Amino acid sequence: MNKRKLRFNGVDVLLILLALAAAFVLFKVFILNDRGGDIQAGTDTVKIQYVVQLQNLDARYQESVRRGQAVEDAITRKPIGTVVGVEVHDYEKVVFDYDTGREVVSRTEGKITMLVTIEADVVETDRAFLANGCDIRVGKQFSLMLPEIYGVGFCIRLDKE
Repeated sequence: MNKRKLRFNGVDVLLILLALAAAFVLFKVFILNDRGGDIQAGTDTVKIQYVVQLQNLDARYQESVRRGQAVEDAITRKPIGTVVGVEVHDYEKVVFDYDTGREVVSRTEGKITMLVTIEADVVETDRAFLANGCDIRVGKQFSLMLPEIYGVGFCIRLDKE
C-alpha cells in the first residue's frame, strides 16, 4: 500500500492567502460600511439646514410640529436633526378641467402642506451629507418621525452654514 503525504507548496499557500484577502474585502465592504459610523470616524462635522415638504396632511396636524423637536428617520430609527422652523400652507394640486381643456390649481379642503426646516450636524462627503449614516440630499424622499406626527416627504432645499 502506498501512503500519500499531505504536502503544502508555494501555490497552496498563495491560494490560501488569496482566499483570506477576498474574505476580508467582502467583510469590509458589506459589513463595516453598512454600519455608517465607521465611515464617519475621525471626520469633522458641519451644520446644515434642510427643508422637507410634507404634502396632503390632515389640517388637524397643523400645530403638531414645533421648534426644538427632535427628528428621526423612520427607516433607520436614528436622529437626523432638530426642527428649527415650520411653514404651513393650503394643500394645492393640479387637476385637469375638462370644461375649459386646461390644467388648474385646486385647493383641497381640510388638507395642508407643511414645510419643516431641520438643522443637523452632518459629515460632508463628495455625494451627500450624512446625518448618523442617513443621506441628506435635495430630492431625496424622507420618512420623518416626530413626537406627534409621522410624515413622508421630499427634501426641497439644503443650505450649508
